[in-house]
Amino acid sequence: MKKRTRRPIKNPTHHEAAHAAMPGRARVGTIPQRYVINDHRRIFLDTDNLRKWDTALYQRFPQAEKVPIYGLDPGPAGSWDARTTEIYGTVLIEKGKFRMWYMVMPDADSHDENPDHTFACYAESDDGIHWIKPDLGITGQNRYPGNNLIPIPGHMESVVPALPGTDAKYIAATVQINPLEPDICDQKKWGFQYNGGGTYLWASDDGFRWRQLTREPLIIHGDILCLYADPETKRYLLYNKLGLVHGLDARRAWIGLESTDAVHWEGYNGISTHRECFLADDYDDMIAARAGLRIADHYGITMHRVGDLYIAVESMFLIGDPLVQYFGQNPKGLGYLRLAYSHNGFNWRHPKGRPPFLELGKPGEYDSGFMVGCNTFTERGDDLFLYYTGCRYEHGWCINPDFSLRKDIALSEQRQTNRIMMAKIKKDRFASLSAPYRSTFDVENTTKMELTSGRRHLDAGPRGGDELLVNACCPEGSIRVALFEHGKDKPLPGFSMDDCIPFTGDSVRAPIRFRKKSVADIPRTMGLFLRFEVTRGEIFGYDWGSGME
Repeated sequence: MKKRTRRPIKNPTHHEAAHAAMPGRARVGTIPQRYVINDHRRIFLDTDNLRKWDTALYQRFPQAEKVPIYGLDPGPAGSWDARTTEIYGTVLIEKGKFRMWYMVMPDADSHDENPDHTFACYAESDDGIHWIKPDLGITGQNRYPGNNLIPIPGHMESVVPALPGTDAKYIAATVQINPLEPDICDQKKWGFQYNGGGTYLWASDDGFRWRQLTREPLIIHGDILCLYADPETKRYLLYNKLGLVHGLDARRAWIGLESTDAVHWEGYNGISTHRECFLADDYDDMIAARAGLRIADHYGITMHRVGDLYIAVESMFLIGDPLVQYFGQNPKGLGYLRLAYSHNGFNWRHPKGRPPFLELGKPGEYDSGFMVGCNTFTERGDDLFLYYTGCRYEHGWCINPDFSLRKDIALSEQRQTNRIMMAKIKKDRFASLSAPYRSTFDVENTTKMELTSGRRHLDAGPRGGDELLVNACCPEGSIRVALFEHGKDKPLPGFSMDDCIPFTGDSVRAPIRFRKKSVADIPRTMGLFLRFEVTRGEIFGYDWGSGME
């Protein structure tokens, strides 16, 4: 077997990582504006490409369904995960095996220690429901025999498959707050360099042993991040939490960076010279006020992509008194999940009304106080799994406004307060266009977009395959489609509403058939728009297939 030679990776300083231009890429602001979208799915979370619709049409936002999972509860007193198990990390599926990288907290030794005392761990599952914590035997065996710890410093936040051209199988991002634990992440044994708190990037060939990509912290603000690998645009997207001030209220906000190699990044040149992506506003404060609280901010971000649309699950933090009166973080409040969307990953919008995607559980349940999603969804068959951290109590329940541990709450009370949970939705069913009786709407079949502004072209594109597929639920009704050449008033011959065979049922990829014609008969270069008729049902989106569905 040929020995693999690893090319050396430059480890830039903080200044270099912020300013160096990426090979083969333009600087921010001069990125080419258009690119072809190879994923042809269109979902109706975003309605930008609608051109006409009836008044009897409604946009509906189904919530995710919570599903019990097993094997990831915090461990017994004295164990490496006695206090919490938390999925700020990632779940990937490889050869049918679910692989999870996550974060844990051991028991606090005293009220004087930093509350954010974390280790990185690994777990496996055959179905995504029943999990095991394998005895990895890699590190920390003297202190915690039989553990599933992996030697990577800081908060384990995200693991992504490395993009082509990257000399690794995985890329990870962590946030380092405390100095390295010598018996878990020995600097000499593992070759780590701790150069202060902040965001670090890592590479690995097996997901267990990691090498450092950035010797200096890329960003020195914030304690949570989300790393996402986007094969469509061949870039990594990094979202990092930091602090801002809105009026006289301190806020958690999120900035966005991009890179082609996970080492050199664009979009951040230091504090106040960054690209803001997620920042709560006065409308969010009104949502908080309706819940009896004061203000809102963004605590966490989950990233996903469908077609040309980026989807974020925002972990919203509704904050109550006392509010800090200095540049810092407010500690106390409740959390829930909601959706946002973007066409370029940086300019974000919300569905009308900003409806919840996942709400808190009932008092006593393990997600009754707070919840934060992991870095991305996990796709299994027709379902999307979202693993999230649930907290039995509100955020900040055991800490003071300065984030020190409250001495009037026993350390033993902090055990088993956070744990990993899961919710699921049917694939791509983030929002639907629904009709209680019957309604129609027209859709421009767009195939290109502007990367910088995040807006689609008005030019209608051609079909993306030999078959039209719909993601729809209408067991008591039907879906019909008519196809038009762009700019024409009459349907293409053989593709009128009456020519369409109605679809009735529930499917994420149902083929739409025509009585005498096939989609493959339409010229590949013809720009199209589609007219959908929904009767007693709902449609979540559409796609173009190979004709082999």
